[in-house]
Amino acid sequence: MKHRLLRWLGPPLAVAALSGTVYGVWRLSLDPRVEARNGALHDELLRIESRNGRLRADIAALQGEIRRLREDEAESLHRARTGLGMVRTGEVVYQLAPAAGGPR
Repeated sequence: MKHRLLRWLGPPLAVAALSGTVYGVWRLSLDPRVEARNGALHDELLRIESRNGRLRADIAALQGEIRRLREDEAESLHRARTGLGMVRTGEVVYQLAPAAGGPR
């Protein structure tokens, strides 16, 4: 008797459980708070992807600069002289001061 009852009630209970699950998921997807949160997360994702793109471009530029400094001695020498104020041993540096009256 018990076995017959389970066989008879099993399919309707399974359908009811599945229907309840589908309804619950559907209700959650319509919740305005969830939609607002999804929108905010989507906007944040777009900002982060944009920033990552800019950072990738910066990294590529810096890698190019590193490559030029390693491969081109004239470039590294120019950077050392102009950017760091370095001179080679034995070189003399002349600094010219502007005239007292200023340029004419």
